[in-house]
Amino acid sequence: MNLAMKGVIAAGALALAGAAWAQAGSKIRTPVKWVPGQQMPVEDMKNYPCHMADEPCSRIAPPRIEKVKWGGTLGDAAKGEKIALDLRWGNCIACHSLPGGHEGGNIGPSLAEYAKRNMPLDYTFQRIWDVRAFNPNAFMPIYGPNKVLTEQEIRDVMAFLMATR
Repeated sequence: MNLAMKGVIAAGALALAGAAWAQAGSKIRTPVKWVPGQQMPVEDMKNYPCHMADEPCSRIAPPRIEKVKWGGTLGDAAKGEKIALDLRWGNCIACHSLPGGHEGGNIGPSLAEYAKRNMPLDYTFQRIWDVRAFNPNAFMPIYGPNKVLTEQEIRDVMAFLMATR
């Protein structure tokens, strides 16, 4: 095969690859500008198919409810505060006001003075690990079974909640 023929084949392969990429790229939608405090635009949800009710992946069953027992010690309150305030980690602040003057959402109860409630550690640990043990319809994330937070991270968040300020 001569050099000219190799060039034609390479150019054809590049053209086919470019066409395939252009076709795949046309399925990706440009996100619509989302305004904080408003519902995410439905057009943008197509970029996240598992959030669309008519897609099979949105109907994946949740994990079985896990009941756990407390044992051991509380973690590091400073780390727990970072976890609770970080929207890409624990994000507790999205639904709760937290100790230390951290005003948050009001979907869940205020946890600002949680330490004063003297709740059993077993209860608090279960509540964060898998709230469905108490309320199967709760909106709180399933932190433990879904491996959103590790056991140590939950102990850190508990230390933050239990710290008196």
